[in-house]
Amino acid sequence: MLTNSNQAVILEETDSSFTTYIPDIIGCFGTVIVLIAYILLQTKRLDSHNILFSFLNLIGGLLILVSLLYCWNLAAVAMEVSWVIVSGFGMAKVLFSQSFKVRKQRWEREIS
Repeated sequence: MLTNSNQAVILEETDSSFTTYIPDIIGCFGTVIVLIAYILLQTKRLDSHNILFSFLNLIGGLLILVSLLYCWNLAAVAMEVSWVIVSGFGMAKVLFSQSFKVRKQRWEREIS
């Protein structure tokens, strides 16, 4: 049964006392994604200039923000919004630099 309590969507099992908070699960999934990105970076399996690193941080931050919309915390929201913005900037930088390198290589071929 779905109910709305304390601004959180709650999925309740009618036969047991087990209660699952869907926004908490979404936020925890986001936390796992951010931690995976950080672990991959620290173990040198992923470079910080790789678009996947920024993408994982962006998705993780957005999922954590979903959780925070249901249980508001201004400091945490400010942190996650900043995290998402910086990750988006990182993705744009990688995409722009790749595009610039391709254009530069084409230009160098045309000159020679």
